Amino acid sequence: LLGKFKQANLKANSAAEVMSKMDKLQGDMRNKNMELADMMRERDRAMADLQRLENSRADDLERLRRDLEDSEGRARELSRNRGSEAQDMLRKFNGEKDALQRQLDDRAAEAERLRQELDRLRAEHELQHQTKDDEMAVLQAGMDHSIVAMANLKKQMGGGQSDLQRRLDSVLAEHALKLRRILDSILRSCADKTDEAVFNLNDPGNPGNMTATVEHVLATVEQAHDLGKMLSSSFARYLTNPDGDQTEVIAAAVGLSNGLEHLLANMKGVSRLANGEDVVERIVKASRQAALVGRQFFTKGQSGAMEQLKPSERHSIILDTNHELQLSLGTLTTLAESLIRRDVTKVSVTNTSEDISDLVEREMLSAARAIDEAVMRLQSLANQPRDSSLTDRQVQVHDAILDSSMAMTNAIAQLIRAATASQQEIVAQGRGSSSKEAFYKKNNRWTEGLISAAKTVAMATNTLVETADGVIKGTRTLEHLVVAAREVSAATVQLVAAARVKSHLNSRTQERLELAAKAVTEASAHLVRATQRLTEKEESRSAEDYDNMSNLEFKSNEMEQQVQILKLEKEL
Repeated sequence: LLGKFKQANLKANSAAEVMSKMDKLQGDMRNKNMELADMMRERDRAMADLQRLENSRADDLERLRRDLEDSEGRARELSRNRGSEAQDMLRKFNGEKDALQRQLDDRAAEAERLRQELDRLRAEHELQHQTKDDEMAVLQAGMDHSIVAMANLKKQMGGGQSDLQRRLDSVLAEHALKLRRILDSILRSCADKTDEAVFNLNDPGNPGNMTATVEHVLATVEQAHDLGKMLSSSFARYLTNPDGDQTEVIAAAVGLSNGLEHLLANMKGVSRLANGEDVVERIVKASRQAALVGRQFFTKGQSGAMEQLKPSERHSIILDTNHELQLSLGTLTTLAESLIRRDVTKVSVTNTSEDISDLVEREMLSAARAIDEAVMRLQSLANQPRDSSLTDRQVQVHDAILDSSMAMTNAIAQLIRAATASQQEIVAQGRGSSSKEAFYKKNNRWTEGLISAAKTVAMATNTLVETADGVIKGTRTLEHLVVAAREVSAATVQLVAAARVKSHLNSRTQERLELAAKAVTEASAHLVRATQRLTEKEESRSAEDYDNMSNLEFKSNEMEQQVQILKLEKEL
């Protein structure tokens, strides 16, 4: 019985467990049924959304089909009116182009007239300057003669003639006053010239010297340094003996005013290399400050300003002004050096370990050798056999390009030889008893500027030759040739300016360099004019081809021009 009871008890427990599991399974099944009902509701909702989207898409497709049919109708209507509109547009375009060409010719003529007027004004200024120098020389000679005559008269009359002594002192004081007035007039003229340079610096329409390089600007700053020191020392000697010679002060003042004028024009031109308007503003501000400090030399050095100071204060005011000028020029040097682009091929006089004179001569010879190679390359191009597929017109164009380029490279070769001679003369006259290497190191800015200018001329010449070769081969256009010729002219101007910084007045080699540069400029202008004439002829031929085109060809050309216009507008 006990065994049966245990078995019955076990079965009862198993049945309870089975019932518990069954209740759990029924609960799980109810949960699954609820989840299934939720999923079915989500499915019905998704199917309803899908049906709604399909209905909306069908409506959109129908609407787009109707819009497409309307657009095709309008396109057919526009295509029927396109022919007459295209002809009207072409006539309008040609009319506007002719009007713009006439305006360009008028502007070119006006620019040429203004350039001639500027040359005339410069010539008048030089003539007035020479006349003033002659008058000063005559006045100085007359004063010396009067002093000698009065001194002789005093010796003859004896020491007891007090009235004669007073008259002699009066004449000497009168001559000294006239000389002070002359010096004041020249200083005022230098101040006015500096004001004009500052006005041009502040003028937004005056771009400055656009051909200036950083190396040339640094050489100009160095020249202004030397001129400021020269004016300071000459003023100090003049203040020690106010009745003495004034020619050193006058020469130094005129030189400083000219140097500041050139410096401001070059600094404004080289500011085009700056990154950002804030850098340009700092350059213009520093240039203006340097000019205003230099102007103080001309205002504080006048007799009226000096008479208001104590004799002990006159030397210090000149020294302080020179110190401020040197600080301002140092700021300009820092700003200009920040514009120098990193170039591993750039020649640095201060960092090289080899002999500076050998380095300069090698660089100048390299430039001359590059020019000679360019000449030989042009000669080989001229001696090549003509392509039989070329027309007579194309052969004439190629011959004209080669002749003009050959004349220009020959002129450039003469320019490099003249620049080498000028450089040798400057070194011979400027080094004195020191060595060439010492002169080059002392004037390292000028040396680097001269080398950079010569290399720029050589590179521009090679670019010109490569462009001429490309025009002949059809890979370049005539407009590329015009740009290359103008680059050569700009490099030539920079080379002459670099040599002029240290050249002496009335130098024969500098005069030959100027004449060689003029020949290069004239050859460049001749090449540009010849290229423009060829371009005008090609345009006239294109206009004749338009007249002989069929309607289909005319339409195709019109569409291509419109595509080009859209591309240019996108680039702009």
